[in-house]
Amino acid sequence: MVIATFLTALPASTIVASIIKRAKKRVPTHRLALQMLDPASELRILLCVHGPQNAPASINLVEITKGTAGTGIVVYVTDMIELTAEISDPLERDEAVHTATVKDREVMELRDQVTNSFQAYVADNDDCITLKRTMTLSTITSMPQEICALAEDLMIALIILPFHRSQREDKRLDGGNAGFRYVNRKVLRTSIQLSYC
Repeated sequence: MVIATFLTALPASTIVASIIKRAKKRVPTHRLALQMLDPASELRILLCVHGPQNAPASINLVEITKGTAGTGIVVYVTDMIELTAEISDPLERDEAVHTATVKDREVMELRDQVTNSFQAYVADNDDCITLKRTMTLSTITSMPQEICALAEDLMIALIILPFHRSQREDKRLDGGNAGFRYVNRKVLRTSIQLSYC
């Protein structure tokens, strides 16, 4: 009885494996891609960061995203800066063109660190990557609308947001920033609603 079971089970697994192999050859495979994106056009990514701590993971993500195609990608690295009283005081506003220049030293240093990290990556790997810098400076409640408006203005195909929690030295996640959690959830909801329109 044992020999009969063994002789039945052994060929059965081989037969099933060959059937699956032939079926995979016949089924057309589709490469994973963004919907409604012309493969011949450049990929536009809005890559949001909270600060320099997000730069290494973001650079790794850009490296994965660029793929092997020669069409190139445009990466808009966007600093998500919460507008607080300390940052708002030294702002220089130009009402004619609706812009503001941040003069806060800490914010400027953080932006310089992020810019230097990405510029070093682009200098080492100049494979059809165009780097552009932007900034979202607003209160937490209006930041999701600012990010979505920026993405629409720049005709972005993909928005990448950092997780609201960060890893501590003991390899556990901290409590996170509830404000940035709100921003992530709101941007996700808004982008889903826009995709159905």
